[in-house]
Amino acid sequence: MFQKPLKVSVIGLGYIGLPTAATMANSGLEVIGIDVNERTVDTINKGDIHISEKGLDILVRAAVQRQSLRASTTPHYADAHIIAVPTPITEDKKPDLSYVVSATKELCKVLRKGDLIILESTVPPGTCANVVAPIIELELGLSHESDYYLAHCPERVIPGNILTEMIKNDRIIGGTTPEATRRTADLYRHFVEGQLLLTDATTAELCKLMENTYRDVNIALANELASIAEGLNVNIKEAIKLANHHPRVNIHAPGIGVGGHCIPIDPWFIIDADPQKAKLMRQAREINDGRPAEFAARILDFIDHHEGQVALLGLSYKINVDDMRESPAMHIAEEIAKKTKSKVWLVEPHLNALPPELVSYERLELVSIERAFREAKHFISLVDHSIFKGAAETYQKEIHDVLSLTAVNAVLNPS
Repeated sequence: MFQKPLKVSVIGLGYIGLPTAATMANSGLEVIGIDVNERTVDTINKGDIHISEKGLDILVRAAVQRQSLRASTTPHYADAHIIAVPTPITEDKKPDLSYVVSATKELCKVLRKGDLIILESTVPPGTCANVVAPIIELELGLSHESDYYLAHCPERVIPGNILTEMIKNDRIIGGTTPEATRRTADLYRHFVEGQLLLTDATTAELCKLMENTYRDVNIALANELASIAEGLNVNIKEAIKLANHHPRVNIHAPGIGVGGHCIPIDPWFIIDADPQKAKLMRQAREINDGRPAEFAARILDFIDHHEGQVALLGLSYKINVDDMRESPAMHIAEEIAKKTKSKVWLVEPHLNALPPELVSYERLELVSIERAFREAKHFISLVDHSIFKGAAETYQKEIHDVLSLTAVNAVLNPS
């Protein structure tokens, strides 16, 4: 059992790490946030934030003023250490655990016997036992079975509502030993109001991947049904609405693909664990990954058959957030830029400049909402930010949902 006051270090101050650190710091814990980015550290120590998330600025400012939260570029001694670093995939769809490995090695500089390590990053099954623990044993000669405590507690939050879900959502906690599980639960009870579901580390690692893979597969089903319905001249929105009246059916809404850092990435961690058995998951990934190219082709066809300036609305991976990671809209814009001969306007209220991935394309221009709605002739919504509806009403313009573009000469179908 921990003795108060409890000191916690949070390694990685991004979309998950900073809200975690701020929430803990406002729940009676002393928190030191660790990040390799000096600008991020300086920003936080001034009581400001470097990412956009509802309510986070208030929480960080309060914690910094109270001196319960500070940031550093170097690891610090603490009773508990939370690793919340990115876990991307490589170009050949393999898990990239380099950030986890680097964070663990840095942590070894300050790790002491009896410390608790919690891996919050989404990782392949077995990462705690087969990656993190061996590094610590090699560097320090410490065993996770007797010298320190190691657990996995995956986050389950959605951008735009992170702070609420971090407190209200149930959490899965799995330690490499029962005592590690118990100690992690003791820590999270400081701020989690949801149920704490206790298991072992590998099960916890798999559970997070299962959750997002379930969503990915069901989105792929909806996207495939949408393609079939189009060939049958059936309104897929109406068909799904009717089908979902069945008490045991819940078909998802089709879309232009799947974005964010979780759903497009996590299934590959399971696929990599057993490629021969993960056939459905791989096919779902291929279906969803193929959607941006399909809709880019339809928009290109629309541009070829319509006169006047076209403005594409929205670049983030979901509505009303500033997160561009793995955004299908970004992939659509890039695909269009490679092939169009026309100037295409992009409108994204969360950006002040084109993202690095798009900056080299001369045919793309990021314009303000005001300029777009004053001067453009055609508006195609890729991401339905709330602000676009108000602008359309103000300027009396019509916005076309990209999903309403059919495959034949990009005709606009009624939604």
